[in-house]
Amino acid sequence: MERSPLVELSPQEAMALILIANAGVRAGTVSEEDLSRLHLLGLVEQRGMSMGLTVTGIQAIARLKHG
Repeated sequence: MERSPLVELSPQEAMALILIANAGVRAGTVSEEDLSRLHLLGLVEQRGMSMGLTVTGIQAIARLKHG
């Protein structure tokens, strides 16, 4: 499997990504700015009424856990 390029995330963006991976996003849990950047980077996607991780987002979470 090909690895995606390493994306530099701020601590807030990393926490937002972890929150999305663990439980999804509730209103006010993640800043719109962080959510927009994660979407722009292709780490998250809209899934109905919530956000979910893309394949690249799942890979980023794996790097965070092992990094």
